[in-house]
Amino acid sequence: MKKNLSAKDCGVKSALWDKFLAIMKKSLILSIFFTHIVAFAYAQKVTIKARNQSVSAVLKTITRKTNVEFFYSDDVFDAQRRVDIAVNNADVMAVIKQLIGEGYKAEFVNSKLIVIALNPKVKTVQTSVMEEKVKIKGVVTNSKKEYLIGATVWVKGTKDGAITNFDGSYEIMAKKGDVLIFEYMGYKKLEIIVSDSLIINPIMLEDISKLDEVKIVSTGYQNIDKERSTGSFAVITAKDLEKVPVNNVLHRLEGQVAGLQLDIQDSDNTFVYQNKFGSNQGKFSYNVAIRGKSTFDSFGTNSMPLVVLDGTPTELDIRTINPNDIEKITFLKDAAAASIYGARAANGVMVINTKKGKQGQTRINFSQNYSFSNKPSLSKLPLMNSSQVLNLEQEFVDKNLVTDPASVTYMLTTPVSQGMDLMFQYKRGQITQAQRDAGLDVLRGRNTYGQAEQYLLQAATSQNYDLSFSGAENDYSYFMSGSYSKEETQSKGNSGQRLTLLSNQDFKLFNYVKMTTSLRGSIFKYNDNALGLSPLGTSPTTLLPYDQIVGDNGNSVDYYRRYYAAQTIPLEQKGYLPWTYNYIDELNNMDRTMDEQNFGATISATLPLLKGLDAVGTYSVETSTSSSDNIYNENTYYARDMVNSATSINSSGDLVYGIPLGGIFQNNTFGKMSSTMRGQLNYDGIIGEDHLINAMGGIEARETGETQDSRTLYGYNSKTQTSVDIPSQNYVDVNGYNYTLSNGNVHKDFRRRFLSYYANAGYTFKNKYTLTGSARLDDYNNFGVSKKLRRTPLWSAGAKWNIKEESFLKDVNLVNNLAFRASYGFNGNINLNVFPFTNISLSDLDTFSQQPYAFISQPANPNLRWEKTAILNFGLDFSLLNSRLNGTIEYYKKDSKDLIVEFPVSPFYGVSNNTLVQNAATLAGHGIDLSLNGTILKAKDFSWDSALVVSFNKTEVTDSRFQNYSQYLNGSGGTPPIEGYPLNSIFAFRSAGLDATGRTQVYDKDGNIVNSFTSLKDIADMKYMGTNIPSYYGSFSQTFNYKKLSLYILATYKFDYVLFKPTYGGYVNRQGRFNQYDLNTDIDQRWRNPGDEATTSVPGIQGSTGLSYVRYMFADDRIIEGDHIRFRELSLKYDLTSLIDRGIVRGASVNFTARNLGFFWRKNKDGLDPDFLPYTGANMKLPATAIYSIGFNVNF
Repeated sequence: MKKNLSAKDCGVKSALWDKFLAIMKKSLILSIFFTHIVAFAYAQKVTIKARNQSVSAVLKTITRKTNVEFFYSDDVFDAQRRVDIAVNNADVMAVIKQLIGEGYKAEFVNSKLIVIALNPKVKTVQTSVMEEKVKIKGVVTNSKKEYLIGATVWVKGTKDGAITNFDGSYEIMAKKGDVLIFEYMGYKKLEIIVSDSLIINPIMLEDISKLDEVKIVSTGYQNIDKERSTGSFAVITAKDLEKVPVNNVLHRLEGQVAGLQLDIQDSDNTFVYQNKFGSNQGKFSYNVAIRGKSTFDSFGTNSMPLVVLDGTPTELDIRTINPNDIEKITFLKDAAAASIYGARAANGVMVINTKKGKQGQTRINFSQNYSFSNKPSLSKLPLMNSSQVLNLEQEFVDKNLVTDPASVTYMLTTPVSQGMDLMFQYKRGQITQAQRDAGLDVLRGRNTYGQAEQYLLQAATSQNYDLSFSGAENDYSYFMSGSYSKEETQSKGNSGQRLTLLSNQDFKLFNYVKMTTSLRGSIFKYNDNALGLSPLGTSPTTLLPYDQIVGDNGNSVDYYRRYYAAQTIPLEQKGYLPWTYNYIDELNNMDRTMDEQNFGATISATLPLLKGLDAVGTYSVETSTSSSDNIYNENTYYARDMVNSATSINSSGDLVYGIPLGGIFQNNTFGKMSSTMRGQLNYDGIIGEDHLINAMGGIEARETGETQDSRTLYGYNSKTQTSVDIPSQNYVDVNGYNYTLSNGNVHKDFRRRFLSYYANAGYTFKNKYTLTGSARLDDYNNFGVSKKLRRTPLWSAGAKWNIKEESFLKDVNLVNNLAFRASYGFNGNINLNVFPFTNISLSDLDTFSQQPYAFISQPANPNLRWEKTAILNFGLDFSLLNSRLNGTIEYYKKDSKDLIVEFPVSPFYGVSNNTLVQNAATLAGHGIDLSLNGTILKAKDFSWDSALVVSFNKTEVTDSRFQNYSQYLNGSGGTPPIEGYPLNSIFAFRSAGLDATGRTQVYDKDGNIVNSFTSLKDIADMKYMGTNIPSYYGSFSQTFNYKKLSLYILATYKFDYVLFKPTYGGYVNRQGRFNQYDLNTDIDQRWRNPGDEATTSVPGIQGSTGLSYVRYMFADDRIIEGDHIRFRELSLKYDLTSLIDRGIVRGASVNFTARNLGFFWRKNKDGLDPDFLPYTGANMKLPATAIYSIGFNVNF
């Protein structure tokens, strides 16, 4: 026998069923077929005799006799009321009406279900006299069991009201018979009559017409209903992040946020960054900008947005966060949104909230994803073939531009290539021309690039496993997750593993204090044992296209790369270690690893003080330790080269070792810590029916620290982990020069402390007009000697007009939402690498005195102060056509002042790099953000949604008193700020072709030809070409849903920026050093003979100057336009839920994703990828390859 279903039985505790009934009637009852079925059910007869039984018992009897079930809310309908009833062969509906009375109504929603709800046409009659008010309390949730924060609760007909807290709870005084009204943006209004129960837990239904426009934005300090926010926010939800199944959060954000610009420099390596070791350890391999730059970023990382994790700023890299743990990310883009973070908010703020438990039984979710890429192809790089390289080398030898190493007898000299060696042997008369040509023909027939692809490169793979447990019951909720990821990069020997753990718990202490705890950790293990593309670039071990990694006999090949073989072999015969380099042996012997551990904890307590007033205390701590070990065993080239270079022969003919025999061990350990303590008061209140006030204020103390320790051990044995003490005296190297061996010991320790006071308040009138204001005072121990410079006040003000609520627009169905916002305020920025006091660095032993020494890396600068940015923002939010078209358009203006810039000083000051820094520059920027999403088509089983993101930004240098044109004029690279031009401006030489000797010529500002021996003095002599940062960028995405199948297509674009086309970086010098080889195919187009200047602009090799090279490299005819539209992603997802047994498994899905699928369009005609230009030489980089992913998700 089936049981009747009360709302309690289904977890529903509110009178939502009037609304539910209306929806069901629209979608089902209008069906003719359904009408006939209901008519049949309505016509059923029933005989019942009951005395002093509950209504619930009578309904169960009816169910037993008719198979018709009943649905009602226990909070609305009193099913325990006792009744007497006796009917014989009566209509079912007539019996039910007699049972429930006039205050309620009953209607069929299908042939087997009747819903009982309040009858709005009948005024409720109180059944008892209860004039005294009692405290009604409960928790407001939605149909997904999610807490609704900031919902309003009213006693109908009065001015008594309340607002739900962060856990959806509320308390309100009311009498039995009063009607409680529950309202929340995006949900249908709900009315519930107060009965005997003192606990009412309503579940609110979403209003489909408003669902997309409503989001709760989180600033980290408070949650705000977007309806009442005046700032510029963008919210990315977990559902948005799921569209891109990769292991790093940043990749998932691409193209989803207007104003967010991502430059991911390592293609799709998601957490294995290439620059992880040595001096670049811990540096970002990406750039993130929100609405352009607000600083000159002279020191590398000070233009990054502030990242806030679960309410407090984090100093950890974003790769430490598991994307599947994220509930949402809120971007704070203007002063009204971000100024609460004060002096660190000028670059924007990313607020990341991790997942919490949701009401209901425990949910278990497991997902797995596997990705793989195409194997990289060197054919995409402009590299010369063997014949082209040999022709170049022949020209060097014929023109005596490279010294014959056999002619150098006074010292060891660098080796020459195989090709040059044959040429010099012939030139010396050691071989015949026929022997030379035969040897060169063998070399011409080789193609090492195929071997490099085979032995050095591979198809990248990635795998990820994620498991989470979550749930909530009463006042306790939990979310716990663990994930494991592994990546193999395109370079053999490079890999990484990541383990992340998260535990979020919410509970009540003493049934009064709300406690929130979060524990998180991430553990990384990296291997950096790849050669990758480095042998093909300019390095001491450059692999020329005719050099073999593995010989024709199948054995790996040895090469002399340090010194000329004819000089090195006799030394080996005297006892020196083998001085050859073998690519395969190096791969097998390399042992470079890094271990990293990151841990964080946050605890927060919320104490209710008065109605609407809470006190919140928060403490957060983070630690990070990364340790890299570079172990060069005695068989590695590095160890053998170090020992040999420090070995000499004494007068007795014995070898004297300046460095102990054995391996070399290098360790670098980096540490980070941060702690945040915050005390805050929050107030949310309603005055009457028209006035809503929310405010908060607090004090925050924060400390961060960084440490570094480095050491080097010699004579190291990895098996016994022992080493040999190094002598402190000088040693004589292989060439007879004196040197001191450094132990590589480095210790650094930085501490930074911040103290802040802040406040924020908002006022809303009649849900139409909102005013907000915020203020913050920051104090920082490393800025300014006086309090005036050390402390900085920052503030913002904003206003919002909800036009849709006006009488002239409220009933216009075409417009579902229309609101105008305006804000103005100041945010700050801090450069963590400059100090007001003298910065003294200690160094190792001095070469001559054998004593430790110190030097001034930064002199005292007591006038240093904060950078400030004023932001003006106007925004329009709209929703049209029954919410089928939704969007936001914003215009902003940013003015940054007191920006820190470098300027040159006399070398006699004795400061590092001969530069000082000062607050002496300004920037002015403006832009537009546009986000549109709409439903193009919606049918029963099919829907088509489209989204457009448009971003425009221009930032100009308005004052730079210490302008440095030399980097442009001498072609040394970089984009220093020039007053009156945008940031990252590109200036080019006006090419005048080559002269009759093959040297570059340029035009000056007056049109005069300037040769390569004459310097330019004025920036006007160069031509402004544009910037290397796109002015327009964004995305266009399409989502198609057909039944259980979903297709997502993402295209990204960048417009209005320029780049220099990659070319070679110079020619080999007279010593023929391998670390100066550049294999770019442009070299094959070089000037060779008089008259070639008519057909080429590539300088010749004879008599060329440095200026000749750089003026060719940075000439205006080498500019390419970067504009493009990229086919970024295609994703297919199929929901398997309907195909599986629902007993244990709640849902399952499979997905397939393809990324980096090429271009829909690009402006340059050279077929170049502007994001991954095919550089050769030292900065060699391959274009991004296509990546394919297969994933599976199941939840229980």
